Amino acid sequence: MGSRGVSTGRVLSVSVTERGRGLAASLPFPSVHSSAAVTVRQRWGTVDGFVLFLATGAAVRIVGPLLVDKATDPAIVCVDEAGRFAVALCGGHSGGANDLARQVAGLLGAEAVVTTATDALGVPALDHLPGFVADGDVAGVTTALLDGRPPLVVNEAGWPLPPALDPAGTPARGPELVVVTDRAVPRAPGLVALHPPCLVAGVGASTGASAEETRDLLSRALADAGLARASVAAVATIDRRAADAAVVGLGLPVVAYPPEALAAMAV
Repeated sequence: MGSRGVSTGRVLSVSVTERGRGLAASLPFPSVHSSAAVTVRQRWGTVDGFVLFLATGAAVRIVGPLLVDKATDPAIVCVDEAGRFAVALCGGHSGGANDLARQVAGLLGAEAVVTTATDALGVPALDHLPGFVADGDVAGVTTALLDGRPPLVVNEAGWPLPPALDPAGTPARGPELVVVTDRAVPRAPGLVALHPPCLVAGVGASTGASAEETRDLLSRALADAGLARASVAAVATIDRRAADAAVVGLGLPVVAYPPEALAAMAV
């Protein structure tokens, strides 16, 4: 699971001083010059990120009561009055604040301040590896990586991994374990499963079938086969069912085929 990413059109700059207003004008984001506390409260949940031209202490007091979950909270970046630093305050990986801080710093000629431990030490963030969904003891295995103790890595299909997780280049010390697989892996301390997007669910449905029925059926089929839901990358179906609730309700990309293409496939 990668970070959510921050869309340029969904970032709001907020300034309270004239110097801050001038700095905000250098960024490609909509801006508001007003009370930061009022603006942030009003726009919370409507944007992907805020660039606050405030001291970090003031920003913390404003956003602290609003924070709920790092997976859904907006990215918060603070820029000091002199425009010297762009500080990723909240939502470093999950909300995209680290990347936003770097973007803002580049535009202002400032220095990005990123304090996320994995970024600071060049260690891969297991729960934000592009192309994988991480499940399990992410905190425990990440701590081992930060402490210089590479985990054992089981990667039977040979999926490309960062150098820090490449067993060929980094002697493993364990006992932490990373398993790269499309199989369902029971949770255990010191174990992370990295699920690649390598499965496609074929779905056929009668008229009026519900999304709930399809979700239940898919869950049972995966459980019976011992496969991970996180590795399902798409759903395939016949073209005339591509827009049915039973198909689109799975929340996955849909690949549709005409009847003659499906008829030619051996089942």
